[in-house]
Amino acid sequence: MPSEFRNRMHWHRWGEPVAAGLNLAYTIGYMNAATWSFIAAAAGSALYLLICWQRQIVAESALWIYYLVMAGYGMIAVQGSWPDPLPVVAWSTHLISIGIGLVLWAFAAIALKRFSKSWRPGLDSFTTIGSLLATYWMLHFVEANWLYWIVVNAAAVFLYHSRKMRWTTGLFILYTALAIEGWFDFFQW
Repeated sequence: MPSEFRNRMHWHRWGEPVAAGLNLAYTIGYMNAATWSFIAAAAGSALYLLICWQRQIVAESALWIYYLVMAGYGMIAVQGSWPDPLPVVAWSTHLISIGIGLVLWAFAAIALKRFSKSWRPGLDSFTTIGSLLATYWMLHFVEANWLYWIVVNAAAVFLYHSRKMRWTTGLFILYTALAIEGWFDFFQW
């Protein structure tokens, strides 16, 4: 292994677990309606942006930029208080959202395959487009965002596992479980 690559990857030994911890803190904070959670989201997103870029997970790198912006939006959106009860959106609206997402996924997968060195462009673009949709609904505090996250997080487990990102794989296994909990609300946080 060339020394330049080895040195560049060395910081991942601490960077990936720190990013995973910050993003887990964000999710648990979000589930508890804690405004501080958006600060954890921004810091974790910045680390994951660098990690995904170096691992050639191109679409996910762009997604982490989006998450940085959405962390700022989230802080502003909850200045007063979190909505209670959470708004409900018609299932027909979700079907349109999913349809648009599938079209965007197809275009993104083709673009990544043709114009980048993305690792697994189909899966990379699926998790990215799915995350964009889930984040949109999440920041509009629509409870059905958890259903989007169940699917996206489960797919992300395979993406990150294929790049041998153990901490991130574990994080997305936890995210999948937390999304299931978020939808069914088994526990009072």
